[in-house]
Amino acid sequence: MTTRRTITFSSDHAEAIAAIESIGAGRGWCNVIPSAVDDVPDLKVDFMGLRVHQGVTVASFVTNPERHGRVQPSTLGVLHTRGRLGRARVAELVGDAPFVLRQDHNQRGLLLEVPADAAATQVLDVMVRCTDALCDVATSGGWRLDQFLRD
Repeated sequence: MTTRRTITFSSDHAEAIAAIESIGAGRGWCNVIPSAVDDVPDLKVDFMGLRVHQGVTVASFVTNPERHGRVQPSTLGVLHTRGRLGRARVAELVGDAPFVLRQDHNQRGLLLEVPADAAATQVLDVMVRCTDALCDVATSGGWRLDQFLRD
């Protein structure tokens, strides 16, 4: 069973960081979505055609459980409408976080590999930076974090 919890935040990231820390080792995932000024839906993917529809940028952080006694990296995906970003732009968005680029796709967005020992503050910083920089609609300066915790 999965429990969903929603957190809103702007400058105080403490509760969002705690939510990210709580999903470690495959216990769940978190989505971060910037708050749009106007009523605009979150981006969705049409899985039949793999085309992104219009909406607000979404960053998803998914943790993985151990496999064969080995800690697995997590993934951070960013669904956006900007097309391919290129290595230089991705490096700018990631900053000094030790994340590895796995995909920079024209329609499916950005996919980063996150080391298992990455700090939750780094993960949240990259999620906030990416959603803010890649959002095509006016935002209010706040975010919503949807946490999905597996029981």
